[in-house]
Formats: sequence, C-alpha cells, structure tokens
Amino acid sequence: MPPILTMSNIKARFLIISDTHASPSLPSSLPAMPVDVIIHCGNLTQESKLSEFASVLAFFKAINGPLKLVIPGSHDFTLDDAVYETKITETATNLGVKEKEEIYRIYGKMGQARQLLCSEQAKKDGIFFLDEGRHHFALGNGASLSVYASPYTRASSDDYQGQGKENWGFQYTKSQGHVFDIGYTADVVITHGPPLGVLDVTASDAKIRAGCPLLFAAVAMARPRLHCFGHVHAGWGAKLIRWRDRPA
Repeated sequence: MPPILTMSNIKARFLIISDTHASPSLPSSLPAMPVDVIIHCGNLTQESKLSEFASVLAFFKAINGPLKLVIPGSHDFTLDDAVYETKITETATNLGVKEKEEIYRIYGKMGQARQLLCSEQAKKDGIFFLDEGRHHFALGNGASLSVYASPYTRASSDDYQGQGKENWGFQYTKSQGHVFDIGYTADVVITHGPPLGVLDVTASDAKIRAGCPLLFAAVAMARPRLHCFGHVHAGWGAKLIRWRDRPA
C-alpha cells in the first residue's frame, strides 16, 4: 500500500480491495499499518442477498480506517434497480404470493439493500456508498480527495464482440456503450472493471482481455493519480504506468 501525494503534497495511504463476495474478514497476511482511505471496487456479495450486505457492513466496520469508499459490482445486482426489477418480473411470473414474499425476504424489496449501505450508521462507521459520478472528501490528515466512481462493466457474455445479454448488475453491451465522465480533476478513479490492456487477462484464457476500451480512453484522458478496479480475479495486483505526452 504505497502512499501517494495529493495536490497539496500531503501523504495519504490507501488500502484497495475488491471482489470479497461477502467474505467475513480481510486476509490475516495484510500488513498492520495505519490507512487513511479504504477502497472497495465492487462485488461486495456473491448473490446480492440482504444477509450478505449485513455481513459487508460488519466487514467494513471491523477495518481500522476513517474513510471507507464502496462501489457495487456485477454480483450486487439488487443495487441496480432496473436489473433487479427485471429479475423480479421474470422470476415472479409463475410464483405464488408466498414464493414472492420469500424472494423479498432473501433479497429485499427495491432499494432495501441500498438503504442498508447508505444508512446513518454506515456513515458513522466511515462507510460511504458511491453512486456513479464525482465525489469529494476531506481526509483526517488535512488532504482533499477528488474521486470518480463507476460500477459499470461490459457484459460478460458480450465479450465486446456482439450484443451480449445483461445477466448481471451495472453492465452494458458494445452496442450500448457507456460514458465514463471522469473529467480532469479526479485524484482517484474507482471502477469495478479494468480498462482494456491493464491487468485484465482472464484466468480461463490468457489471450482474452476482459477490460473495456471505452474506460481506457476515459482514464487516459483524465490521467488520475490512481485507478482502482477489480472484477477480473486473475488480474489482481498493481501496475505503475507513465503517461505519454499529449499530442500538440
């Protein structure tokens, strides 16, 4: 967890995690050191169940750090209202009242999972759920942090070759595309998925890159000091890059 410098040259230390899928705790091998900002890059849960989100809140509360920034991922589909509504409609067509009530008991009603993550208690515990867009935070060390967040990834069944099918939350196909409106002032970019060509090789096939060219172009234009992402488990790690000079 190397420190980075903000615009005011105040050092800040980040802990970056992703795809914990409702894991009850962090690995014990992590170094015990003070952290200014904890970032989770999505896939908080495995099945987007209410019980998993409750575990997520306990997970973050146990981490020692003043600011915990969280975005959803493709597995956290109940946080994507349009996708969740479609799933409920498709599933509930042939179900009776009791079965529908059981679905709501397990997964929650529309917006219920979001209410957990955005509750006043979560904020008291330093947990901030970030919707897509730009956010600003004042750190305890006096630094000012500008963040752009986006949970959106290209559809896994699309492979960016065809139309694909939206089975998960916060996804888009090649024909739909997506605008990552990062701007030019973000210190840190947090996305669920990787940009094309950066830590995006899948475990199943070393020739397949799961990153998004649209995201790469947006990040290359914005040039943040730090870009955090997950989604591709085999691509875990860190990479130091140097931006080329912009053409005149």
